[in-house]
Amino acid sequence: MNRRTWLAALLGAVSTAALGASGAGARPPQRIVVLDWALTEMLLSIGVAPVGAANTTGFRRNFPASDLPAAVVDLGLMFQPNLELMRSLNPDLIVISPAHAALRASLERLAPTVTFGQYRSSPTPYTAARNETLQLARMLACTPRAQVMLANADRSLDDARIHLAARHGARNIALYVVRFLDETHLRVYGSQSLFGEMLTTLGLQNAWQGSPRAGGYSTIPFEALEPAPGTALLYLQPLPLPVVNMMKSSPLWAAMPFARAGHMIGVPGVPPEGGVPSAVYFANLLVDALTQTSARSSLTSTVSSLPGNARDDAMEDLA
Repeated sequence: MNRRTWLAALLGAVSTAALGASGAGARPPQRIVVLDWALTEMLLSIGVAPVGAANTTGFRRNFPASDLPAAVVDLGLMFQPNLELMRSLNPDLIVISPAHAALRASLERLAPTVTFGQYRSSPTPYTAARNETLQLARMLACTPRAQVMLANADRSLDDARIHLAARHGARNIALYVVRFLDETHLRVYGSQSLFGEMLTTLGLQNAWQGSPRAGGYSTIPFEALEPAPGTALLYLQPLPLPVVNMMKSSPLWAAMPFARAGHMIGVPGVPPEGGVPSAVYFANLLVDALTQTSARSSLTSTVSSLPGNARDDAMEDLA
């Protein structure tokens, strides 16, 4: 399933042309400005396109699970937005994260300002993101749309869990989920991260049991990983060039059990601070990667048992 097909399935067949009514009361905000990428994703997930957002180029590059309309105005840096440009958009609501607290007084002179994004400090960030999504939807009078999106997310995760349950080899793998920072250090995501909660949701094991810092991850040298039999390394792409070179030349890296073929799995980068769309996108990428790895490992085992020339020919086809 390609990204656009997956995104359409998540959002469902709910019109995004106008905000849905949810009873009598004041007219909900129509011209929304958002200064946080994850909250931009949250708005888009309930069918609300902001009139302006921070660093739209960066959002499109880092949040692949969401399509940001071309008409959304780029307001500049996330923590140094162009206030005059923002004023010209005549917003009736500004959405910020807790990290924007120092800007709040200035922003409130432009429009009513609300803070979302506390889910990122929760030990269950996916569950908390679902709850915040519904809170935002109620504020914008589009609760039915959010409920459809969340129901589709539940269905997608259920399908992924069932698919993995049918592939016993995949479910028996304990995974380290990491992002390489340089040729020596990586960030490993624990049970209280978005990725960790997705592993639990899918019935998979998280190999990292260390105490996480805020955000659910730890920054460590790669040799601090303790791979046991049955562990694999799931890394977020792209790999920095120095890391690629290290993997080709480092005896220390070569000695790590998961450095062998079939024990390292790369998936396209997904933002660890993302919400529901990013979580479901990661889950589907993970299922696809484990399915392909499991199929390839089975095929390699079969090929290895072939005699002589037949084995050599088959290994060339696999290469």
